[in-house]
Amino acid sequence: MSAMTHMLRIGRGAAAAAEAGTIRTWLLAAATFLLAASLGVLALAQSSFDGRAQRTQERAVDWTTGTRDANLIAQPVTDMVGTTAFQVVWLEPLRADAPLPPGLDRWPGPGEAVLSPALAEAGAGTVERIGSRYGKSVGTIGAEGLQAPAELLAYARPVGGADDLDAESFGAVGFGGAGASTFGEDDNLPPSEQFYGALAGLVFLPVVLLVTVAARVGAVARDRRSRLLAVLGAGARARACFALGEASVPVLVGTLAAALALTPALLIDLPLPMVDFQLYRPDATAAVPGLIGALLAAPVVVLATVVLLQPKADGAQQGGSQPAVRRGRLYRIGGFAFAPVLLVTVRGTELMSDDMKLPFYVLGTVLVFATLPAAVSMLCVGLGGRLARWGRRIGSSGSIIAGRRLAAHPQATVRLVASLTLAVGLAAQAQLWGGVFGENAARALTTLDRVGNSVLTVDYPQSSKRLAAFEKSLPDGVESAVLRVVTDDETVRSTARLIGSCDALKALNTPCSSTPVSVPGGGPDPRLRELVAWSTYDTASVDAQQGRTSGWRTTDNTSVTLLLVNAAGPHEDLPMGLLKELAYRHLGVDATVTSVGGFYSAVGGLEAATRWIRLLASTGMFVIALAAGLGAMGEFVRYGRELAPLSVLTGRRTVFGTTAVWSLLVPSLLAVGIGVLTSVWLATPIQIDRPTVISLASLAPTTLAALCGAIVLTVWGARVSVVSARGWRPAAD
Repeated sequence: MSAMTHMLRIGRGAAAAAEAGTIRTWLLAAATFLLAASLGVLALAQSSFDGRAQRTQERAVDWTTGTRDANLIAQPVTDMVGTTAFQVVWLEPLRADAPLPPGLDRWPGPGEAVLSPALAEAGAGTVERIGSRYGKSVGTIGAEGLQAPAELLAYARPVGGADDLDAESFGAVGFGGAGASTFGEDDNLPPSEQFYGALAGLVFLPVVLLVTVAARVGAVARDRRSRLLAVLGAGARARACFALGEASVPVLVGTLAAALALTPALLIDLPLPMVDFQLYRPDATAAVPGLIGALLAAPVVVLATVVLLQPKADGAQQGGSQPAVRRGRLYRIGGFAFAPVLLVTVRGTELMSDDMKLPFYVLGTVLVFATLPAAVSMLCVGLGGRLARWGRRIGSSGSIIAGRRLAAHPQATVRLVASLTLAVGLAAQAQLWGGVFGENAARALTTLDRVGNSVLTVDYPQSSKRLAAFEKSLPDGVESAVLRVVTDDETVRSTARLIGSCDALKALNTPCSSTPVSVPGGGPDPRLRELVAWSTYDTASVDAQQGRTSGWRTTDNTSVTLLLVNAAGPHEDLPMGLLKELAYRHLGVDATVTSVGGFYSAVGGLEAATRWIRLLASTGMFVIALAAGLGAMGEFVRYGRELAPLSVLTGRRTVFGTTAVWSLLVPSLLAVGIGVLTSVWLATPIQIDRPTVISLASLAPTTLAALCGAIVLTVWGARVSVVSARGWRPAAD
């Protein structure tokens, strides 16, 4: 047996008997599992994006100019189910051999529609009337024609054929090709770069923290053992083999667990929790090489971290039996780099071009929170010396011990506060990105909460005949009116006029007169106030006038919107699904019926992005909690062993509480305070010209939770020390 193999075997045997050995075993297994799983998710995500892009391109519409070369008409429009926007493609073949879009096995007949399975399910049993909104539903779109299994999409064929479509603008040769125009839900979702940025900041950074904490749990005893091996003549390679043997079993277990966790994605279309997303199995199987690479890379990274974070013990044979140990000073570099990195991230983001802002900000944020614990540690080192001197003056043994411990063991402080600072940062970033992109959507949803669907807006048709047919088909209790807004380009001020029958005007609580009557602020009806707020610029009032709804025209500075009002009042919703079906039937395929706020209330993409942020942030917070809990447990084992003899020397145990307050609570409070201030400042470049989402007030719940966590850590540490003191016996450790 070679010497290196012997050191590997000894290392495996020493793992269980080492200080905090069981804790470290669990942490190493968990760290390897999470790192391998995260790298696997990265490979799956890339494969999923590639697969979606390929399917999107294969179904993209290859439009042509005019109808001479066109084989079909493909006119996409946007519709909504609930608050989720999706695409409806109106089709009409112009030739018998016109190519079908991917996912269809035949052309739908006039007045028929083919829905994606998710859309059919979303509209089943609801007032949306998806099954008949675009015509009779005659089938579902195949998986090869969808970007993802859960995509909402419809192909429909109008009753009137080509006469109901814009053949000049939407004539197409077929589907696919380099110059074809894409459509689908990807247009409403954040790009892949944003997902990777969120994955890096919300998941990979906590996993790196966990790997570091796992590698250094019980570090004091192992560092002492490493120096002993150096004294006995073991070189760097032998000590590395010893460390590898000690960590090999949990790392292997974590890798195998990650392989098992990733396997279901290769067998089924895997639904993911919280995000309403299914991972398409063919996309996952295409990622097998990347998954294998992830499962090979994760254990290598963890084992390399374990070896590289071992202390160097040079000069062991250069006189005497005590080797000179060079402790790492990486934390000093991080501490000094914190302020410049923060400044460059905040100010540099403002100066970057639009396409570089997000990557620069994500990278800077990761570096800020990677260096923040080291900066807090350096503050604690300076505080430790002053605390020890102050303790000597007042005769406080707890202050002396805590001060010297803070000054002598800065790396332990880094490991302690890193979890708290990162938790604060993750919570702030999740809150930031979940809020800044939803300004208009949040406003629209607030409007929807106030007035619901009791008033709807419809694109004004140019055909008076179509308008008359539509108004004639309206169910009882639904009144129509017109909101005409003229905007002055120079002053950017609007004048608004509400025109309709007396029944429609009375339904909105406005006077009925043949001459315009000013209604300040839109009057008492909240529906009209919301309409004025959404449709005009700086308008203090609206004029109400009895008149006909037909014959109006839209110009460059004049907008005309058809309104549908529930005469029963602002708290009774209109039958949205039925009215959309009637609009498509009588006004044409490009008719748009929405609630007040229009498609700003279509927050499907925003909701999807927010759900992904919450999922990734929840994963990151779980990793942080794991690192904080098990990592702190390992520190407390050492903490209790170091302080246990003091119960004999001092004759009282209050020293444990005092020491815990200064060693654990004060660094934690500093970490939380600096972390909150840093998060607020980091949010400034993203919140420029947007509502303030991150502030000291908005982070108050996060701050309170982090402070509670700090107090729990302190009480836990003090209790571990007391328990250790009760059972302590002198030993040659």
